[in-house]
Amino acid sequence: MDEIDNIILHSLRQIGCTLDEEVTSLDEFSPTLLVQVVSKCIALIDPSLDLPQTLPPGMAQRFTVTASLAEACRTIGYRRDIGYQTFLYSNVAEVRRVLMFLIERLPKESADKAAGTGQTLDETSELENRICASLQSQLQAPWMPEFCRMTDTASSSSSSQSAQIAFQRFVPRKINIPFVTQGDIAAEVKEFWSRQSLNTLDEDSFIPSVIAANDGALKTNAGSSSGAIDEVDRIKVSSPVDRLQRFYSCSERKSATASEGQTAVEQVQEALSIVETVKPGKTPLETLQEEIDQIRAEIESTVGEGTVLEAERIKVAGLCEIQRTALGKLRDEKKIKERTHILLQDPEVNVKKLQSIIAAGGERMKKLQDQWDAHRIPLEKELEGYRQKHSDKLSKSQQIVDQIDATRHKCQEVMIDLQTKSAMHARLQKELEKLNRTVSRTAYTSRILEIVGNIRKQKTDIDKILQDTRTLQKEINTITGQLDRQFTVTDDLIFRNAKKDEHAKKAYKLLVTLHSDCAELM
Repeated sequence: MDEIDNIILHSLRQIGCTLDEEVTSLDEFSPTLLVQVVSKCIALIDPSLDLPQTLPPGMAQRFTVTASLAEACRTIGYRRDIGYQTFLYSNVAEVRRVLMFLIERLPKESADKAAGTGQTLDETSELENRICASLQSQLQAPWMPEFCRMTDTASSSSSSQSAQIAFQRFVPRKINIPFVTQGDIAAEVKEFWSRQSLNTLDEDSFIPSVIAANDGALKTNAGSSSGAIDEVDRIKVSSPVDRLQRFYSCSERKSATASEGQTAVEQVQEALSIVETVKPGKTPLETLQEEIDQIRAEIESTVGEGTVLEAERIKVAGLCEIQRTALGKLRDEKKIKERTHILLQDPEVNVKKLQSIIAAGGERMKKLQDQWDAHRIPLEKELEGYRQKHSDKLSKSQQIVDQIDATRHKCQEVMIDLQTKSAMHARLQKELEKLNRTVSRTAYTSRILEIVGNIRKQKTDIDKILQDTRTLQKEINTITGQLDRQFTVTDDLIFRNAKKDEHAKKAYKLLVTLHSDCAELM
């Protein structure tokens, strides 16, 4: 990324952007500098766009300027997401993408003009330019194979460089082509394939070598003196029989005893007879293809058999699981029958033991029942007391709720009365305006004072009602808080015993229902 930033900064300096020498990366770009650079690039790309060159101090004006810059970028073809936040609250990746797009869209005239202004480039910049030009020329050049590349044959003293195409001479490689199609291949033949014959499947010239080997084999079988291609003529193409003969001749020389030599001769003759069974008119490649098809058919049949065997294995596994389940049941029955048989060996003694065990269990059950009663009775009494207290509090809460409803109703009536009197006041005010102005001022004054007195009296009554309402609201809040705390304590006490006692569970459910009903009433 540092190299990309250096290229971007160098390009911006070339088109005339004022960048300090201290600015070495895009991380150091401020919003003001970014707006200046983008405006300069857009002005060079499309001079018809009138954009501000600086960023104003006001936030609203900054928003307007950056939004116009984003719209200008979209106008000239920028397809990514861009807005005012790209300039005001930008990150390095977004700034790099925008500047790379603008530099790519710069016209060539501006670059030539910047280069002709007399700006001297340092060695690093010149090297970067040459690298970019070389990469661009290599990318624009068409691809050619290695043996078709052009070689430079121009003289050093000539002024113009001339080149001619010199195709490299193709040399076929030795490849390993099996030529036996029978399944019963001798071990010596396999050893020959694995050790003596070269395998070039991973080389670039595999397909041309196959073609050359095929032409050479056809030429050898036909016995003609003229070859299909000149390159095969200068390479010694030996038939598979010749290679086998050379291999087994070496084996004969290395053998230490006459019996081993006789065995090698017999193996050579057997291999030669196998080679002679190859159908005439078929190339080794066709024979190899037939063998591959045969092996593929065998693999498919083997896969089918494997699928059938897998299905049978799954079926047998299911039967084994059923047998294991049945075996477990039989073992349980066996244990029960063994214990029953042990009991039947001495029935009188065993019956007495069972009776003593039953009697001990009954006594233990009785003790546990007594212990349970000792814990249950006090808890039930305590629960009944809590229920009574809760019912009393509910009745008090209901009374308070009724008082609140009555107060609210009274407040509504007072509000209606106030609205009626306000309407009457407005009507009387209109009638007063219609009356003759010659009426005594004293009568108006007394009437006004009377109305003011009534209003003060009504205001006093309203303040009193509001004070009572506030008092009742405080009492309601206090009682509600006490009720919630008492419910929490009761819930905790009952929930501790709900895990052990069914009555406690029922009481807990009733308590929750009662609390929800009280919440709806409140």
